[in-house]
Amino acid sequence: MRLIAFAVAVITVFTCFGNNNPTDSVKVFFRIGQYKYDPAFGNNRQAMDSFMEILSKAYSEKNVESIEVRAYTSPDGSSKGNQRLSELRCNAIADYISSKLGIRESLIHKIPEGIAWNGLRELVEQTPDVPSRNAVLNILDNTPIWIYDRSGKIIDGRKSRLMSLDKGVPYRWMLANLFPRLRNGVVISIILRETKEERNQDEGVEDNGNSDIEEKKETLERDENPQYKEEDNELQSPKVSLPAEDISLPSDTVKPSRGDSNFALKTNLLGYAVLMPNLEVEWKVARRWSVALEAQGAWWAKNIPHKVYRLSTVIPEARFWPIERSRWHGMYVGVFAGGGLYDLSRGYKGHEGEGGMVGVSVGYMWPISKHLSLDAGIGAGYMRVRDKEYEPLDGHFLYLLTKDINYFGPLRLKLSLVWRIPK
Repeated sequence: MRLIAFAVAVITVFTCFGNNNPTDSVKVFFRIGQYKYDPAFGNNRQAMDSFMEILSKAYSEKNVESIEVRAYTSPDGSSKGNQRLSELRCNAIADYISSKLGIRESLIHKIPEGIAWNGLRELVEQTPDVPSRNAVLNILDNTPIWIYDRSGKIIDGRKSRLMSLDKGVPYRWMLANLFPRLRNGVVISIILRETKEERNQDEGVEDNGNSDIEEKKETLERDENPQYKEEDNELQSPKVSLPAEDISLPSDTVKPSRGDSNFALKTNLLGYAVLMPNLEVEWKVARRWSVALEAQGAWWAKNIPHKVYRLSTVIPEARFWPIERSRWHGMYVGVFAGGGLYDLSRGYKGHEGEGGMVGVSVGYMWPISKHLSLDAGIGAGYMRVRDKEYEPLDGHFLYLLTKDINYFGPLRLKLSLVWRIPK
């Protein structure tokens, strides 16, 4: 478990007497998920003290044009969360500098960069061990941060494609090996005045070149960080489902019924107890034979946290009625086969897949009114499922593994309300 990750804060000092002046830099460290500047953490106190001496001297000489504080994060985490964390870290560093040296807040420009896509691109370029490295570079170079449809809805993006590339292997490798080097990155720049005249100006007077600096800075921010303006819509595509039901057997005597057609509509009351609407139609094709088709499905989902309960099955069945007290009442045995899809997640690891089943059933149907009956039945057999395990991560779905599941046992349980369609 990664308990601590640091971010490098590079502080570049631009001097005013030509191009030969030295550049000083310092590293600042943050804990994972934290935004408060901690002088006691790592080497922060010693490094920042040295830098503050340089800044204090330049400021006392009225030599400071402006101070830029830029914060970066790695791609893991939501874009909104990363942007907010960048803002908080910018504020923390700016407040620290202002409180220590009494520097006017108007001189400190806070620029929360959010995800450091350019930094990630450089790390991938410099690291030959990245799985599918060329494909990763192609996505970083050619895929926009967000991809929209004609209505303006986000349908895809750079991060989503990285996560789906080669079943998520490159993304998981970068998550473990490269992202820690991007986290908590802060860049602090001191921009000094360029002329003696500007250095001698009163501290409260804005100089004429300041608007050009602001314009360039805003253009750079806009060009390099399009995600800074975008809404952070979570990407998610719907999936569907498969059933797994248990079994029990009711029984009773029944009375004959009259005036019914060869068709009946049924709905399994037990399905609604597990939030699974369903419908079955049965057709009497001969005196002791009938065929049925059952469809059921649940389609429930919550995006944050990612909780999904999606099941859908279609099961045809052929039935023989060895004991028949009337057209629709008595005992039947059947043979069924079917298949379906599923997607199940409780907020952490999820499972989706598809499967098929085949089995035998037994049931009993008896009347409760002129055109209504109850149908109780069970079924058992064999089911084979291709299961794909995934992990909801940052609004996307990270593929983990695939396995085949073979199951023998109970497959169906029903207590259905039946409407015998009148002639």
